[in-house]
Amino acid sequence: MAEPDKWSRWLAETRFGGDQKAAEIQLRGLTMLRKRLLKKAGLAEGKVVLDVGAGEGLIGFGALDLVGPTGRVIFSDISERLVEFTRTAAEQMGVLDRCSFVTAGAEDLSAVESESVDLVTTRSVLIYVDDKPRAFREFFRVLKPGGRTALFEPIDDRRMTEYSEYWRRRFWADPDSAEGVAVKDLIDRLDEHWKRRYEHVNDAMLNFNERDFVMMSVAAGFAGVHVELDLGVGPMPPMNWDTLMKSSGNPLIPTNGEVIREIFTREEQARFEQHLRPIVERGGNLWRAHGSFTWAFKAPIPEKPWPEDE
Repeated sequence: MAEPDKWSRWLAETRFGGDQKAAEIQLRGLTMLRKRLLKKAGLAEGKVVLDVGAGEGLIGFGALDLVGPTGRVIFSDISERLVEFTRTAAEQMGVLDRCSFVTAGAEDLSAVESESVDLVTTRSVLIYVDDKPRAFREFFRVLKPGGRTALFEPIDDRRMTEYSEYWRRRFWADPDSAEGVAVKDLIDRLDEHWKRRYEHVNDAMLNFNERDFVMMSVAAGFAGVHVELDLGVGPMPPMNWDTLMKSSGNPLIPTNGEVIREIFTREEQARFEQHLRPIVERGGNLWRAHGSFTWAFKAPIPEKPWPEDE
C-alpha cells in the first residue's frame, strides 16, 4: 500500500485525535449529512456516481446502496493511499465489481470520460481546491445530460468582517469571560499565532461562500442550481483534553498540542491547561458550523427534480 500522506493521516488520526469515541460521534454526524446530501441526488437503479475526493468512501459507499446491483460508483481522490483504502473496503464488502478507482484531483478528472456519470458528489473537498471554477467545469464535462451535482462544503467566509471577532471565540473560553480572563494573554497570543501562521496556509478555504458556488455552477453551464446554507450554533459536547491536543482542524495544519508547545513555555502550557481543561472536559460552550449543500443540473432538468415530500 502507498505510504501515508497528509490526507490519509488526518482522516485516520488527527481528525479526531485518535479517540475512538470522538470518531464515533463524528461519524454519526457525517452519516446524517450524507443522508441529506443524497436525498436530492436523484439516485436510482443503474445510476453511475463519481465521488470526488472520496476519502474513506463515506458518500460513495452510501450511494452504492441507492444505485442497486446494476449501478456503479467511481471513487476518486488525490491521495493514492485513500484510493487504495476504498478499493480494499470495496473488496471486503463484496462490491468490488460495482466500483472503479481513480487517483485525481477535482480540477483534473481527465481519467473520467465525458458524459459518463449521472452524479458528481463531494464532501469537504472544494475547500482545498485553488481553481474551483475549473473543478466545476470538470464536473459538468463528465456528467451525462440530465445529471447533477450533490456537493457539501464547509463555509468559512472571512469576508463577513463585521462578525469576525464574534466568530473568533474559541469553544474552550471567550478570553473576555470570567473563566477566560486568567489566560486571556495566552488565548490572545494563540489567536495571533494562528492568524499569522495558519489562517492563510490555504486561501482556497477562505475565498468563497455559497453564493460563489451558484455563480460557478452557472458559469460552468449548469441549467439549474439549488443551494441550502446550513448555519449551526450550539453547545460543544464534553471532550477529553488529550483528544483535543492530538487533533487538528484540517490536514494542512498541526495539532492543537503541537502549536501550544511551539509558542508557550512549559509554565505557560501548565497555566493554559489548568484553566481551560475543566472547560473543555465539561463542555457546553458555544461552537458554530457553516456549510452549504449545492445541487446543480446539467440540462435537461427533470420534470420532478426533487423528492415528492420536499
